Amino acid sequence: MLNKKESQVTEFKTAWRDEYLKVICAFANTDGGELTLGVDDKGNPVGVKNSKKLLENLPNKFRDVLGIIPKIKLEKKKGKEIILIKVEYSYVPISYQGRFYIRSGSTVQELKGKELTKFLISKSSKDWEEYIEEKSPIDDINFETVEKFKEIAVKRLPFVKEEKIILKFLKNCI
Repeated sequence: MLNKKESQVTEFKTAWRDEYLKVICAFANTDGGELTLGVDDKGNPVGVKNSKKLLENLPNKFRDVLGIIPKIKLEKKKGKEIILIKVEYSYVPISYQGRFYIRSGSTVQELKGKELTKFLISKSSKDWEEYIEEKSPIDDINFETVEKFKEIAVKRLPFVKEEKIILKFLKNCI
């Protein structure tokens, strides 16, 4: 038995299936992790068939489908061949078939809606305030808030004191 259990960063599979690309994707998008092939859910080595072919094909599949190259190595445990796939955390979002996945506990979760938006913004190294909403009407601007900002910003941006036209002021701030 391996000294590990399935967790946020550890997954065991008895054999390779392409659907496990979701697991690799999720590891890259969360904290990194290790997928071990040739091991049952309890961590008992059962061995992998076709290890040589997997060692040749998997790196290309990861590169071509996910755009990453995890470390892959072959080991023997209790006389059985197992393959360790070590995935590093990615600072850019990784998708599988146009969808984004993360690890939550020992599960793979697809990100959707607000969670997907938050995830993509967090990977962009920008705050949500830095994004411009092109379709937003002028009525969305709170002019009282702009005036308060001008009072606070006058030391760093001296031109704000003289600018009376709010729209011109906002354009100068961009």
